[in-house]
Amino acid sequence: MVRPQRWLRYGMLAVAVALVFGMAGSSAGGQAPDERDARISELETLVADRDALIAAQEALLNDYRCLFNVDTQLVPGGCAGSAQPTPTPDTTPEETTSDSELPDGTTEEQWEQLRQCTSNGNYQYSNPNGINFGAYEFRQPTWNYLARLHNPQLVGVNPRDAAPADQDRMAYALYEERGWQPCPECASSLSLPTPQGTTPTDPNTFPPLPAGTTEAQWDQLIRCESQGNYQAYSSVGPFLGAFQFLQSTWNWVAGIHYPHLEGVDPRNAAPADQHRMAYALYGMQGWRPWPVCAAAFRQ
Repeated sequence: MVRPQRWLRYGMLAVAVALVFGMAGSSAGGQAPDERDARISELETLVADRDALIAAQEALLNDYRCLFNVDTQLVPGGCAGSAQPTPTPDTTPEETTSDSELPDGTTEEQWEQLRQCTSNGNYQYSNPNGINFGAYEFRQPTWNYLARLHNPQLVGVNPRDAAPADQDRMAYALYEERGWQPCPECASSLSLPTPQGTTPTDPNTFPPLPAGTTEAQWDQLIRCESQGNYQAYSSVGPFLGAFQFLQSTWNWVAGIHYPHLEGVDPRNAAPADQHRMAYALYGMQGWRPWPVCAAAFRQ
C-alpha cells in the first residue's frame, strides 16, 4: 500500500516537471516573453499546490500509521512518544471502603446463620439452578435493582464476584426493604431475639414510634385505613383491625417479632399490640404495606 503511493507521487512530480519545461520550451518560440513567463509562473503555482496536497496526505497517512501502530518505521522521525499497549481495564469491582452497619434489630449471629443456611457461608456460591448466586443467593435482577439504588458501581456484577462486604451490604439493603421475607425457609430457623417490649406486662402500653415517623402520621393512617376502628373488618382481603392487616401478614410479622401474637385475629389484639405490629411491619417494609393511605407522607 505504501510503495505504490510513493511511486505514484514521484511519477506525478516527474510528469509535472516535464510538462512545465516542455511547455516552457515550446512556448519559447511561439509566445512573447511576458506571456511565457506568466504561463510558467501559473504552472509553478499548480505544482506547489499539488506538492502541498501530497504533503498533507502523507502527514495524514503518518498520523494513521502512528495511531494504529502500522508501518511506523516509514514515519519520518518516528512517532511522537513510544507506543504503549492499551491497558486492560480491571473489571473486578472495588470493595466499598466504608463499613456497613447491621440493620437495626438484627445481629451478626443471625446473618451468619442465614449465610450458612443459604450457601454454607460461601460468598462465591453458584446455585445449580443457574439463577441464584453468592452467599445470599441473589438473583441478578434483584441485585441490579438494589445496586441502582444503593451501590451503582455494582450494577451488572454477578453477586458471586462481588466482595463479601459488598454482598453483605446488598443483603442489608434488601432486608431494609423486605425484612426476612426473601428467605422464608432460612429465616424461620434464625435465632431471633425477642425485641424489647415484645411481651409487655401491660398490653395497653404503647410502643415508641419508629424512627423518622410522627404520631400525626400514624393517626392519619388509621383514620384512612379504618376510621380509627381497632375492630374494623373489610371483606376484600379480608383486612383486619385498625391497620387492616391480612391474617397471613400478621402471622408472618408476629412469627419474627412477637411470637405470642401469632395466630391472633388482629381485631382481637389490644390496640397497643396492633400498633406494635404495625410499627414492626413498617420497620421491615416502610410505608409500602399502606400504599394509598400513606401516600401523603410516604418516604
